Amino acid sequence: MPWNSLSFESDSVDQFTPYRRPSQARGQAKFDKILDAAHTLIEEDGVDEFSLADVAKKAGVATGSAYHFFPNLEAIFIALVERYDKIFTEIVSEPVDPASVDTWQDMLGLHFESARDFINSNPPALILLIGPGRSWQSKQVDTIGDSNIANAMVENFERIFELPDHPPPAQLVYLGIRILEGLWELSVQQHGHVTEQYSRETTRAVIAYMRLYWPLYLERKAIGAKNEEK
Repeated sequence: MPWNSLSFESDSVDQFTPYRRPSQARGQAKFDKILDAAHTLIEEDGVDEFSLADVAKKAGVATGSAYHFFPNLEAIFIALVERYDKIFTEIVSEPVDPASVDTWQDMLGLHFESARDFINSNPPALILLIGPGRSWQSKQVDTIGDSNIANAMVENFERIFELPDHPPPAQLVYLGIRILEGLWELSVQQHGHVTEQYSRETTRAVIAYMRLYWPLYLERKAIGAKNEEK
């Protein structure tokens, strides 16, 4: 596979974001209130039963203030996708206790299960990321978010394991995430959430794919080796 010809990252998510980012703390607070309100409304009503004016009212801000940041409701949804992907990045960035995993497969399973717990307990994230609320533009933003998640996962792997240099680990994990999203989307279509069975089969599928490039067992780093490198 010509890995050097594949591109998984974009210079900036901004080229796909149709909303205005706040430049001051006061504006950031208002921006976040609008996203919080939209999250709540999606949880209550789905994505088709409210307007941008409803979001502004729920957030307790003037409708004009909402339009200052977001030209339409779709822009709010895209901003939420970016927010959810940042949460996923934080989830997989949490250090894993080396004593709790024997293999990289164990660690991958822990990451995926933590992600499943989050998305199943947050219906708006499920709807916008792998459910009926997805749009082409939000998929573009999610693609960049997945790249950031992959980089965070690799950093966590590198705390415990010696990773092969080729293919680039972040690119390999990124493709694994895309496999995950396809299977999880199917689970949502059939069951309304990511089931335990689908999660198990997804992890098996991603491991099988990554085993094409990574050995069954990776050499473990000495405890504290990552910190010494820094």
